[in-house]
Amino acid sequence: MERLLLLDAKDYDDDMDVWARIAVRGIVFIGDKLLLLNDNKGEVSLPGGGQDEVESDADTLIREIREETGYSVIPDTIRPFGYIEEKRRDFKSYHDDRIFHQISRLYFCEVSAECGETQLSKQEKIYGMRTTMYALDEAIAKNRAMLDTVGNLAWNQREYRSLLLIKEYIEKV
Repeated sequence: MERLLLLDAKDYDDDMDVWARIAVRGIVFIGDKLLLLNDNKGEVSLPGGGQDEVESDADTLIREIREETGYSVIPDTIRPFGYIEEKRRDFKSYHDDRIFHQISRLYFCEVSAECGETQLSKQEKIYGMRTTMYALDEAIAKNRAMLDTVGNLAWNQREYRSLLLIKEYIEKV
């Protein structure tokens, strides 16, 4: 899989411990709208999340999209897009002495028409995560506005830049 983007804050020492995480995220268009998650601050993000140790990328994608949106991925439609690599000092209050290193693998896929119930994690509920759909340009504009109001946080950058990369790709094909 091709690396699409490196987001390296360079705010860490190379000899710090590393917390590595693999995430898998879905790019799902339903008609001309992109299936996304919206949080209580207004940010939109691609559905997806952390990969369990024994899961394949496809397994993670299917599980995460079902849990976060209620939709079921059609396995034969999964196509790799690329990955985004993030590297920065871990901003969690208890772990600022380590490096956060995440690979987010992005896949295009389709979902079945039926939508079931979501199974959000406790943290996702705290953030007010809910399923939403926006045209790609509208989603980009929402996240651009988030950068201006909430600030240039790592996940804001990742989500905003992911959407820009998707737009660039779609305009080429």
